[in-house]
Amino acid sequence: MKNFGEIFKKFRESRGLKLKDVAKAGISTSQLSRFEKGETDLTISKFMLSLDEINMPIEEFMYAVHDFHRDELNELLSKVRHFVSTRDVEGMKKLLYSQMETEDKREKFHQINIILLKIRLQDLSGESYYSNDDLSYLTDYLFSVEYWGYYELLIFMNTLDVLKHDVFMVLAREMSRRSDFYKEIPKNRRLISTMLLNGYITCVEREKFMDALYFEKQLNQCFFIEIEVYERLVFQYAQYLYRYKKEKDCKAIIEMRKCIAAMELVGSNHLAQTYEGHLKKVLEENS
Repeated sequence: MKNFGEIFKKFRESRGLKLKDVAKAGISTSQLSRFEKGETDLTISKFMLSLDEINMPIEEFMYAVHDFHRDELNELLSKVRHFVSTRDVEGMKKLLYSQMETEDKREKFHQINIILLKIRLQDLSGESYYSNDDLSYLTDYLFSVEYWGYYELLIFMNTLDVLKHDVFMVLAREMSRRSDFYKEIPKNRRLISTMLLNGYITCVEREKFMDALYFEKQLNQCFFIEIEVYERLVFQYAQYLYRYKKEKDCKAIIEMRKCIAAMELVGSNHLAQTYEGHLKKVLEENS
């Protein structure tokens, strides 16, 4: 458990707690002291109990372990979002090639991350990067995981638009069951909401209106609270997109523009540009 003890000590001391205060978790002060000095490890159960004693969530602790950086996939996706929003094809290519040249002991996850990059680069550049074998590898992995956590939700959310529609719908329905244990975790809940929004828009774009209603029903059950402004705006945008595509209601275009204007109003300019581009593409396809 590299650096865990040293980091644990810093947080314990910052809270004004002594070794004997934490040892109430069923660990001796001497054992805890050796852990903090890096001389011994704790079992996972004792470590989690010790974190409870200093009132620190495991997510915060792991963030510190990673030198206050996000996990690898989130760092990767942050770069992807930047390159997509700036239309930087060369930047995306360099990111893909650097990942392909990097060796990673977690071969399966490394390969999936590379597939994700290929998908987003192909969408950005219009050139061919991923293959049917890549998509099969990706979907085989998602089907193989019984309980979807944060990683699986992130991967699916960022690749669902290129999956065959029947596969995409099966996975979307399975997602609800396979991530059920984690819905009460706030960041997972937001990921599930974003995935549902992406799925809703994807179905409307493909004019799979019955399938779109499945996502709309799921989203209505989310009961977005008032501070979840992003989700509310995108949901409204998607509902008006549905009206425009299915009912040919031109008034829906005005409402979609209002949603985009609201994004601009709160300073979400990249988000507004993304949906402005999306709306422009939709209008061109229907002209």
